[in-house]
Amino acid sequence: MPCSAFEKMGFHKTDFINLCKSMTELNFKHELKKISCSVLVVCGDKDKINKKASLELQQQIENAEIAIIENAGHEVNTDNPTLLGQKLNVFFKQYV
Repeated sequence: MPCSAFEKMGFHKTDFINLCKSMTELNFKHELKKISCSVLVVCGDKDKINKKASLELQQQIENAEIAIIENAGHEVNTDNPTLLGQKLNVFFKQYV
């Protein structure tokens, strides 16, 4: 990506790359079993990179549900905000 794309997000490209590198060794899998509240894992149906991880995350958290948002990629809130809102409303009405 060009530097201008990062600058629009308020980052310098090198700072963003360094931030990503600093997180490569993080692993919180052993902490997931400690989550006791209800969780909604959200993923777009076209998010090929994160769909498998989202399904695995849902399986690792005892009280988790998954919402696969149709016609959405990684940015479900911009790709299909209406369906995302509907899924969130159902979840919140059930658990809040």
